[in-house]
Amino acid sequence: MGNRVVRFFLVLFVYLWAEEGGPVADAQVRAQTPIVTNVELVQIPVTIFDDKGAVATGLKKSDFRLFEDGVEQDILYFERERVPVSFVILADLSSSMTRKIPFVQEAALSLLDSLQELDQHGDEYSVLSIGTRSKLLMPFTSDEGDLQRRLPVLLTATNESTSLFDGIWLGVSTARREAANQHRAMIIITDGGDNHSRYNLRETHELLEEADVPVFAVMAGPGFELPEIFQPHQKKRSPFPSDGSKTQFPNLPISGAGQDYIGPAERRGPHNMKALTEVTGGGVFTARDEEDLPRIVRTIGLAVRYRYVLTYKPVHSTRVTKTGESAADSRQHNVVVQLYPKEKFRGYSLPYYKRVYHSIQ
Repeated sequence: MGNRVVRFFLVLFVYLWAEEGGPVADAQVRAQTPIVTNVELVQIPVTIFDDKGAVATGLKKSDFRLFEDGVEQDILYFERERVPVSFVILADLSSSMTRKIPFVQEAALSLLDSLQELDQHGDEYSVLSIGTRSKLLMPFTSDEGDLQRRLPVLLTATNESTSLFDGIWLGVSTARREAANQHRAMIIITDGGDNHSRYNLRETHELLEEADVPVFAVMAGPGFELPEIFQPHQKKRSPFPSDGSKTQFPNLPISGAGQDYIGPAERRGPHNMKALTEVTGGGVFTARDEEDLPRIVRTIGLAVRYRYVLTYKPVHSTRVTKTGESAADSRQHNVVVQLYPKEKFRGYSLPYYKRVYHSIQ
């Protein structure tokens, strides 16, 4: 099978993918075997939130400590980079979201916000809907102007049941089969309900555990539902500042991204969605007010695009596992990343990352 580089993504998270990719998951079939590989070098892309909830920048190699199976590893290479990302937007358009559709539209558009050099890096976007049946509304495209024009038309209420789990299967399958970029992410905008899926929670959890796609759920809380006496309205908006310029991010100045941050209260979500997203190295966030939804989605987008990369060659422990094999022989390895010293980074967030990878000896 040969040596491969195993990559993790830490943003709030670290997630796993092999350099040659994992097995393709079809939305109509059950989860396949776990991703495994011989490991020589391990790369850990890292994105961190600071004490204000914004994407942290300016960190150095000496600010990190990295452990595998309890043994501290020597970080061989340290770099920062902006990566092109294939985003899957999974929008809940079911009946329970009818009065929240304008905010779903706003959140989806906000993912296109912000970066002057966006087109240079090859980001692309695909839009799927959640209803009685999940549907692909728009295949991957990098034409942001077309997306801005079409999203308000595509994202309209369906008055249907909610097949959330089925939508996740379709989203993972779409990312694996059609994404042009190696780095992918799925953002689900939903209230978290499911009453019509063929797949259940356990099956969906197994799929996501083995997927190489980090998943983030932004929950639309009850605080910004439109009263029924009002018709859902569509705001005229532009993803760019009123002076016609795009938000400037020379180098990695995301700490200057204005109001883009994710607060502590927004990092909590219903149990099912929390379990499903965290197994991918993602997370679930709760938008309690109208302005929260686009801000959270925009910040997640920045976090996925910008990252640090830590590379190390594993040095394993000689300890014996519960199965009787040594850690060096074990196929499962646990990774922990810390900021050091802790006092300097008090309040910084490292809660979301995939902590385990598997290898073939």
